[in-house]
Amino acid sequence: MMTNKPTLYFAQGGPQQTEATLRAARARALELGPEAVLVTSSSGRTAREAAHVFEGTAVRLIAVPFQPHLWDRHRPLDPEVAAECRSMGVQFLPDQPVVPMLDDLRPDVVNAWRIVSQGFKVALQVAAMCVETGLLKAGAHVISLGGSGRGADTAVAVRAFGHEDLFRMRVTEIIAMPSAPRR
Repeated sequence: MMTNKPTLYFAQGGPQQTEATLRAARARALELGPEAVLVTSSSGRTAREAAHVFEGTAVRLIAVPFQPHLWDRHRPLDPEVAAECRSMGVQFLPDQPVVPMLDDLRPDVVNAWRIVSQGFKVALQVAAMCVETGLLKAGAHVISLGGSGRGADTAVAVRAFGHEDLFRMRVTEIIAMPSAPRR
């Protein structure tokens, strides 16, 4: 059996692609019925934009900011934006248990993912983090979004597994991604 599904390719990645990536993810989520849509959001702004795009759907949204142990290297979640998102039904990756960065644990895997794109790496990394914290069960089919620093320019459908089972993770669809690296 063969199917033909659209993939949205951007000439350039970056935060300017966030709305289009979210809309493409929404369209696929309504067809696929994933257990959740995961959105990387260090400040909370991308999570807020996702909440607006997915408003009126029954899709479970999970936002994945940096955990507090990484705030010395990365910015913390904006508490006001996070409160607004929570009021719109967005869940956030919990502070506990602490999840180590895959970059430190498995640089070989992370660098292989990064070959596809930075957003691809981030999307798979946050899927693993959600399993590690118990937000998702191992093997959950989700749509995960990542980006290149800010916003989201990549969306993939994936069977998510935690750090110990990374090689069981399976990307089932690429929904959106940049075809050229962000410069």
